Amino acid sequence: MSTETLRLQKARATEEGLAFETPGGLTRALRDGCFLLAVPPGFDTTPGVTLCREFFRPVEQGGESTRAYRGFRDLDGVYFDREHFQTEHVLIDGPGRERHFPPELRRMAEHMHELARHVLRTVLTELGVARELWSEVTGGAVDGRGTEWFAANHYRSERDRLGCAPHKDTGFVTVLYIEEGGLEAATGGSWTPVDPVPGCFVVNFGGAFELLTSGLDRPVRALLHRVRQCAPRPESADRFSFAAFVNPPPTGDLYRVGADGTATVARSTEDFLRDFNERTWGDGYADFGIAPPEPAGVAEDGVRA
Repeated sequence: MSTETLRLQKARATEEGLAFETPGGLTRALRDGCFLLAVPPGFDTTPGVTLCREFFRPVEQGGESTRAYRGFRDLDGVYFDREHFQTEHVLIDGPGRERHFPPELRRMAEHMHELARHVLRTVLTELGVARELWSEVTGGAVDGRGTEWFAANHYRSERDRLGCAPHKDTGFVTVLYIEEGGLEAATGGSWTPVDPVPGCFVVNFGGAFELLTSGLDRPVRALLHRVRQCAPRPESADRFSFAAFVNPPPTGDLYRVGADGTATVARSTEDFLRDFNERTWGDGYADFGIAPPEPAGVAEDGVRA
């Protein structure tokens, strides 16, 4: 592991796009595969933090105020135990959030997804991809019609394993919230820490975006990253993170835009996702993102059954 820290470009979202603090910041961000995005004024991260601290706990241990944030280990297709890593997480799409998330958590997730779509639209504009191609080449993701996963991650420090597998995100744009170190990026043949910056999200570009732009003069780089092993800390809670992903739909094709501005099919989304799942995790979830999740019951009062 490198002793240096990756110095990321920093931007804020504007009505026009992204305003970077340094000239050429977006070009550098495309090469790095990630950048820092200022948390918008008034954005409340509390629901995400609460979910990360609570989702793995049994419902009966919490009162009414935390009930909606607990008990996710019982939901197949929503809760995932990454048996070879410290990671356990909730991975849930839009319909799942409607069934299982309380209103304030749904609003927070949607705000993060809108930020991710804003980044996607800004980069497509910057790279000169014709607007009339956007919906086709992103499978509608640019308009909110792709798959929009939300992840809440808890790192079980008692496990003597790597925190999270080295991987590239599969989609177009990821907006990640972290408060502690542990995230590392592959740079120059070593793992370089990506330290959290208070008041900022970390934005990652994913494999679908890398593929889409690979024929352009300024292609997007998908960041290869991992979470190093998190050590037990008796005096404080375990590490956590949460993220919003804007991805293509689980069926259909992924595209590549050429230097002449035309788009061609590069490979099927199903093949792309299955290859990622098998290479990254090596567990029993090879169909994740391909096969639809199992439906879960909902009680009459709207609380998860």
